[in-house]
Amino acid sequence: MKRALIILSGIVAVMLPYGTAHAYPIKNNTLTVNAIYSSGALNTTECPEKPIKRRNVKLAEAYVKVVVGCLNTTWAAQFEKSGQAFRRPKLKLVTKPPAKFCALKWDQSEQDAYYCDQTETIFIVLGNDLLDDPSDLYLFNLVSMEYGQHVQTLTDIYSEYEEIDFRNKKELQEQGRRYQLQNNCFGAAFLASVWNSLDRSSADWKLLLSQVKDWTDKDNATRTNIAYWMNQGFSTGDPGACNTWAASVKRVA
Repeated sequence: MKRALIILSGIVAVMLPYGTAHAYPIKNNTLTVNAIYSSGALNTTECPEKPIKRRNVKLAEAYVKVVVGCLNTTWAAQFEKSGQAFRRPKLKLVTKPPAKFCALKWDQSEQDAYYCDQTETIFIVLGNDLLDDPSDLYLFNLVSMEYGQHVQTLTDIYSEYEEIDFRNKKELQEQGRRYQLQNNCFGAAFLASVWNSLDRSSADWKLLLSQVKDWTDKDNATRTNIAYWMNQGFSTGDPGACNTWAASVKRVA
């Protein structure tokens, strides 16, 4: 798995054949001109948040399930517009991280959630850290972005991402950033589509943006580009604004 290569510390670049079919920069229609991009803005719907309290797992479970239900409704309608097959993801909620998930070691210091493309499962750890202050939009957005990876799987973006060639570690990491920034953007597009039902203000969005920008590290994009792609999704509510695969190298740095 390409994501596994990116996650591993001390990664060694894997040299793949550099054929004309996937010459760099990326020339792959599934990635750059996918039908989901031309499907239009997501339908405006309602998804009012359920009550949630600090470190209350039962309320958090109900909260997440409602958000996933809204995501199912929104993306099912979008896939009908794009002419692509839709399947609901599985959802697994726990309170303690597993040793492994999706054949990968779980990084307990960094991960609250993970999407497994093999089983199409969204896995979220409703632990004390994640639920320490659930009054903001962080959990809502986390679920939306994990669902964004499900969208990437259903549209074959993930499978094509796994197959495209790379010549060195730099290109491998860049492709990983394109993938990550896109699911961030898909999540923000959904947030925009239900925004009027959330009883939230611009201050809530700005706080969320500052939280997400803090995810930057050696493998993730810069704070500027994380904010750029989040704003792309949020300002348009349109998956077509999330085409990171056709973006310049600078825009996914």
